[in-house]
Amino acid sequence: MGRDDEIEADGAGDSVDAMLAEWRSEWPELDVSSSQVVARLLRAARLLEERFVTQLRRPGGMPVANVGDFDLLQALRRGGPPYALTPGQLRQALIVSSAGLTGRLNRLEREGWIERGPSPVDGRSTLVSLTEEGRVSFDRLVERHFALERDVLSVLEPEERAGMADALRKLLVSLEEDAC
Repeated sequence: MGRDDEIEADGAGDSVDAMLAEWRSEWPELDVSSSQVVARLLRAARLLEERFVTQLRRPGGMPVANVGDFDLLQALRRGGPPYALTPGQLRQALIVSSAGLTGRLNRLEREGWIERGPSPVDGRSTLVSLTEEGRVSFDRLVERHFALERDVLSVLEPEERAGMADALRKLLVSLEEDAC
């Protein structure tokens, strides 16, 4: 009896187990074994994003529209004072198109998170900076965000988290190399 058979017998599976069982029933010779990992990664990512967006829009500070905006704010905050990057640096850090970045910047500027101005080093270049209010609000928000991440991962033992981090790092390095 394999692991999949055991899961089906005790009913302790997840939505991916159900999908795999349907494929085994409908098309037994189709190899869908990759979905044991890929489908779970994609589904977990969507569910995590839903949780993160719900938290980002919670009252108690300046709301953030979506995870993409949150990632941009993180990139600015991680850089340390003066919490400023060029649009090119942001595009590289976020892997986003110029149009996508412009939409995020317009929204975040309108909402008071950031401001744009000329670079003091090169007047032809623009700098995107966190506003003081944006930095203070983001600091409160990011603490709640990492607490939520820890809470979500609390179902895993420390060794499981470490093993998962190592395996995902290996996968991500491969995917990032292919993207270049």
